[in-house]
Amino acid sequence: MIKVLIVDDDKLVRKGLISAMPWNRFDMEVVGEASNGEKALEFLAANAVDLLLTDLAMPVMSGIELLKIVRKQYPHMHTVVLTFHQNFEYIQEVLRLGAIDYIAKVQLEKEIFDEVLGRIHKRILEEQKQVPPAQATFYDEEVQAGWISAQLDVTEKDLSLVKEQWSGHEWIYQDQVFASYRQDLKHLLLPPTKLMGLLYALIDKWNLLFNRVHKVDIQLPDAFGNWREVDEWFAQTRELIRKAMEKPSFSQEVVACIIKAVHIAQEDLGEQTTASHIAKRVNMSRSYFSQCFKEIVGISFSEHLRHNRMEKAKELLHYTNQTIALIAEQVGYMDEKYFSRTFREQTGQLPSEYRQKATMGREMSDN
Repeated sequence: MIKVLIVDDDKLVRKGLISAMPWNRFDMEVVGEASNGEKALEFLAANAVDLLLTDLAMPVMSGIELLKIVRKQYPHMHTVVLTFHQNFEYIQEVLRLGAIDYIAKVQLEKEIFDEVLGRIHKRILEEQKQVPPAQATFYDEEVQAGWISAQLDVTEKDLSLVKEQWSGHEWIYQDQVFASYRQDLKHLLLPPTKLMGLLYALIDKWNLLFNRVHKVDIQLPDAFGNWREVDEWFAQTRELIRKAMEKPSFSQEVVACIIKAVHIAQEDLGEQTTASHIAKRVNMSRSYFSQCFKEIVGISFSEHLRHNRMEKAKELLHYTNQTIALIAEQVGYMDEKYFSRTFREQTGQLPSEYRQKATMGREMSDN
């Protein structure tokens, strides 16, 4: 039986996970809960735990601090991060600290509880079976000798480079760039479970970027048997994106510029972004950019930006206790009243009403 400790400063989240997740189905048992990192360490000192499921943003001691200590004091413990952040900066940090998976709270719905626990259970079993010599066979013989030293030398700088490379669009059309990026990733020699975690983070980013423009839904298999299968998956994913991006009326360069614009708008959600500003950054005239954006994406840039801001605001209202004024600022509105009015126009509710109903829904799900 896999013994589980749940750490989250929100009692409703802890109780909801304990009662709603099908733990027994995957040979798991929740043996404890804690409201912050310090209390979690106290529990770990006195109890046996195989799997630590922790939030990142907590008072007293954050999840990141907890993971750093657990990695040193309990190196064989499996860790999974529970967070409302889908920011790659957070994700790459927890992967560097040894987490085998991360779960976005916004994706936690009863329909996917089996999928989430099944994925975690499978990775735990894979790690338990693996020893360095066996893991090395995941990659080809020429890199096996450097397996152990290389996997220990992976740094935040390495993962940042991966983020920077695969977040762009150059690899989609440029064969040489695509081959180079795959080689760079391969040479990190990440253990298979860590590699899977990184790929999950990347497809979240890609789906956020490509799905809204081209309705692409990129999927990841449960596991890869070797690097050759990873390489084939990259090629298939690239082809999927390229076919979806085919727009007879526009050149590849124009489509790539619109993709870049979508990415910039998402990354700069809290900035005072305008179509003119984005058009300049992708080297297009304001009028031509607006025309291309609407034809390729299906809605105007201002509508797209407003939709993204409202979705981010919903997430923050649902999963944080931040003030409405602060949330408004984080999604690009300096005027709280204007934000509230826009939110009501888009959702039919004021931000305070949305938060109240969302909180009531969380409480009801715990019963």
